[in-house]
Amino acid sequence: MKPDLAKFENPLQLGGIRTGTLDSPGAGGGQPVRVALFDTGAGLRFTVALDRGGDIVDASFKQHAFAYLTPNGLVPPSATFHTGAEWLRGWAGGLVTTCGPEYMGGPRIENGMQTSLHGRYSGQCTQVETLRNPDPHNGRHEMELGLVVRDSRMFGPVFEIRRIIRCTLGVPEIHIEDAVTNRGDMRVAHHWLYHCNLGWPLLDCGARFVYRGKAEYWTIPPPAGQDIVQPLSATAMNKLKRVPDGLAQHAGSGERGLIVDTEAERDGWCRIGLINDKLKFGLEISYPKKALPRMANWQHYGPRGCYVSALEPFSGSLLGTARDKHKLAQQFMEPGETRNYQLKIRALSGAAELGSLAKHDGPVRPV
Repeated sequence: MKPDLAKFENPLQLGGIRTGTLDSPGAGGGQPVRVALFDTGAGLRFTVALDRGGDIVDASFKQHAFAYLTPNGLVPPSATFHTGAEWLRGWAGGLVTTCGPEYMGGPRIENGMQTSLHGRYSGQCTQVETLRNPDPHNGRHEMELGLVVRDSRMFGPVFEIRRIIRCTLGVPEIHIEDAVTNRGDMRVAHHWLYHCNLGWPLLDCGARFVYRGKAEYWTIPPPAGQDIVQPLSATAMNKLKRVPDGLAQHAGSGERGLIVDTEAERDGWCRIGLINDKLKFGLEISYPKKALPRMANWQHYGPRGCYVSALEPFSGSLLGTARDKHKLAQQFMEPGETRNYQLKIRALSGAAELGSLAKHDGPVRPV
């Protein structure tokens, strides 16, 4: 809807960005955390955690929240969360959690170094460089937040990440652009993943995932004495694309998923998502395959409370080089090198928009 310029004075009446602080829950000791609140003016609203790498926490479209949130809430960063699996104690969940920039996936030994769960990125504070709100009276409908994150230590590695989050007034879409640069003087490992976490009511029994490509299946805990990567037929893999009710085997830390070499459209972009036909509500996630050639669909359908699934476009390896034999499992950045990433997230409603997303669906098949 085109705004009637004669009937409002403050653009924030329609939408825009507000910054401030939120009180953290008990786990954070009551310390406030900095946030940026986005309102697209199209029913899509979300919170950016400025003290957690500029990641997106809660998100809603019209009357529906759709991001999974952990019981931890949004807590301040802490070095404690960079040890083993302690990341889980500080994780708020949310629509987008960025993993990397050096390693991601589970704790393990990589190149002689002990890694922690999903890397350090989401535990870093940001510096706000730019904040531009829409100004329809002057013909500007875009809003933009520009952030800088540094993940560094003495003697390296030194990563600098410049993030831009853009929205347009009246459009239910989020654009994220990241430029990751190796500011150190030596070659470093680099892996990058967007952990897009979906929850109820969008994620519900009968909802269907949209993606296609070659895939491998993993499950935790694995069958006794076996690896977490397990053979699975194409028929069984495709059944995983339909969301079930809570599963007893997912109580506690039970989980499963697919790692997919997603197929791109002719323009080089992959378009994946989740459709809830009952709500006539869906979410489309798109990204260039060249930068993010693989995608994980993590599934943890807890029978009580912890009911979540994620779509995770990534570059590098989630499982580690000891078990991941993919040609892109090892990645490095030279001094001064920059890698660029883009992610678009769009909220969809109605049969026409959901049908447009469904056209990008297709079968998955074993690697």
